[in-house]
Amino acid sequence: MNFKTIMLCISSAMLVNGCSSNPTVTYVNPNTVDTTSIGFNSTDLQTTAKSMVDQMLSFPPIIQLTQNSTPVLFVDTLTNSTSDFIDTQAITDTITTELIQSGKFQFVDMTKVNTIKNQLNYQNKSGMVNPATAAKLGQQIGAQYMLYGDIASINAMNSNQQSLYYQITMKLLNVQTGIIVWQGQQQIRKVAQRSTFGW
Repeated sequence: MNFKTIMLCISSAMLVNGCSSNPTVTYVNPNTVDTTSIGFNSTDLQTTAKSMVDQMLSFPPIIQLTQNSTPVLFVDTLTNSTSDFIDTQAITDTITTELIQSGKFQFVDMTKVNTIKNQLNYQNKSGMVNPATAAKLGQQIGAQYMLYGDIASINAMNSNQQSLYYQITMKLLNVQTGIIVWQGQQQIRKVAQRSTFGW
């Protein structure tokens, strides 16, 4: 066996062992800044949710609106207008959680309308549920406001670096009048330096 053949065998063995070995996994603080990629990451999600909720709850008309009442609203899933995959449902859920925990609003879940409708029909029309314990039809509270938004991005690149800019816009709309009573924005810009072996 010549030297080249021996080296080829050693390299193959190292490659197989490297691919088959298990990575070391450790738990880290979920609030630690995530710099593993230039794309929209967990840090961006957390800062966006906090910024939007803080902006909304500190807006004088919203303070006045929620001072003596807890308005009912529903949150529509954010629209992704970028060319990247972004889990907009996760952002929406985080914002909703922040608002619910503020105690300033009441929420209805429009994603479960058909499920609730089926349950109400079962309780009231199947003949299998004691009428005294059945939830009554026509008793749900209508949402007064809708919270919705959009994520847009600008991606620029040259030979030395990549710049990625995100703009998240959210609006609170009065369902009855169609008037936007609040609008907020969060801007994120990140720059990645080119590595020796490319992006």
